[in-house]
Amino acid sequence: MRRIYHRFPLRCDLDFDIEMPFYDVISKVISLNNTHTTSKAGGDLVKLAVKVDVADKKTNMINVDDVPDLAEVSTETVDFRINLIETILTGDRRIPKAGASYLLKVKENGMATQCFIVKTGSSGSTDALDIKKMIAGA
Repeated sequence: MRRIYHRFPLRCDLDFDIEMPFYDVISKVISLNNTHTTSKAGGDLVKLAVKVDVADKKTNMINVDDVPDLAEVSTETVDFRINLIETILTGDRRIPKAGASYLLKVKENGMATQCFIVKTGSSGSTDALDIKKMIAGA
């Protein structure tokens, strides 16, 4: 089943091919949901939380956890929205820093997979290459 988001822009910030089967790429994107990493940015400790949504009925996005067996039933093309939430961690509180959303189109292309990434909005210190690193590990 194709999961297409009709508002996916025609231009993209980054497009690339991954030498992995479509199923493996979809599984990797799904596994990013509800994960986080921490890193130092200047003198601050910053937590980067990841939330992943998938296209539903061409007009909206729902959390990937709400679609059972998404990787097994998906074919051809799947559109995702990846939300990255940055929070500064201090000893006694957490301070919201920024949030960024990315649209990700994953298309089957034989034994390789095509990916297209678009950043929606301008906030946050992340970019499309950060999403590529999360998916491809490079």
